[in-house]
Amino acid sequence: MKKIIMITTVPMSLATLVKGQAKYLSNYYEVKLVTSYAAENKEIAAFEGVELKAIDMTRQITILKDLIALMKIFFYILHEKPDVVYTFTPKAGLLGMIASFMARVPVRIHNIVGMPLMEAVGKKKTLLMFIEKLTYFFATDLFCNSFGLKEYININLTKREVKVIGQGSINGVDTEFFRNKTTKDEQINIRNAHGIDENDFVITFVGRIVKDKGINELVESFIELNQKYTNLKLLLVGDYEEHLNPIKKENKSLMDSSKNIIMVGFQKDIRDFLAISDLFVLPSYREGLPNSLIEAGSFGIPLLATNINGCNEIIVHKKNGILVEKKDKKSLQEGIELLLTDKQLYQKIKLEVRDDIIHRYDQNYFWKELKNELETII
Repeated sequence: MKKIIMITTVPMSLATLVKGQAKYLSNYYEVKLVTSYAAENKEIAAFEGVELKAIDMTRQITILKDLIALMKIFFYILHEKPDVVYTFTPKAGLLGMIASFMARVPVRIHNIVGMPLMEAVGKKKTLLMFIEKLTYFFATDLFCNSFGLKEYININLTKREVKVIGQGSINGVDTEFFRNKTTKDEQINIRNAHGIDENDFVITFVGRIVKDKGINELVESFIELNQKYTNLKLLLVGDYEEHLNPIKKENKSLMDSSKNIIMVGFQKDIRDFLAISDLFVLPSYREGLPNSLIEAGSFGIPLLATNINGCNEIIVHKKNGILVEKKDKKSLQEGIELLLTDKQLYQKIKLEVRDDIIHRYDQNYFWKELKNELETII
């Protein structure tokens, strides 16, 4: 049986972004996982049914720590002798591709799932572009999770072939897991637990609470809309990051002080929050192909996101959601208000969104396409 080592920078990626993928692939390959140490690593390994090796990596550029991590990954790969090393996320990609090249692994696949350099400027952008190109140099094969991102990569970074699996995404969506099975009474109880009235219109965001996710525009547009529509609630599900890409201090103050903005932090299972959502928003500046949108769509929630690659592949404007301009508070506000006031459009989108997501992004379909691609490469 061929052996695959999958590497991510942090355990959260294994627990959320590619959850279940190692378990599926282990039916056909010997699969092992590498990620940074965390308390949930044992839980991840148990769920996937595979061995997990903890090697600490950082998302920031830290030369000494990166070199230590590189050597640890190299010696682990040398010991395991895999046929394939498969990496996700920028830091794991760089270290994993270099280490597997040094260890002469025959198949080295890096999956590009998002690109911080899209919003970077100056020396930082130059450095990030160099790191991306270096990662690609040591890889034998490149995947990415959206057709828009593939186009960006081929224009700006490499002319090499970049493969998109299926219709895109990094893992598809478990459309049965992300299916709204909650009763009306259960939804009322969840709302009551978070101070949300039965008749409130809940706008939900899931992701890191950072500038590049469009949180500044979201908070500012919500505050203005809330003055006109008093039954609005903004539900923010995700960790607030104070040091990495922080939002404006005044907007953080608004989030803390407004009784209509509810912050619940990172959640392993977001289904209770999706169950009480009337609109799912992602006003991001850059994405690959965001899992959160396809999960929310699978739950039957109308979608609203910025017209950027990835988001504009998932959302068909006025069919399963609304597209608005990035970094544009007015456009975001108008998009939300359209769905608040045009009941006929809202109901049309609500009726169509789940079937559309199932058709294009069902997880079983994605996994089969991934297995077929791996078989071809190997």
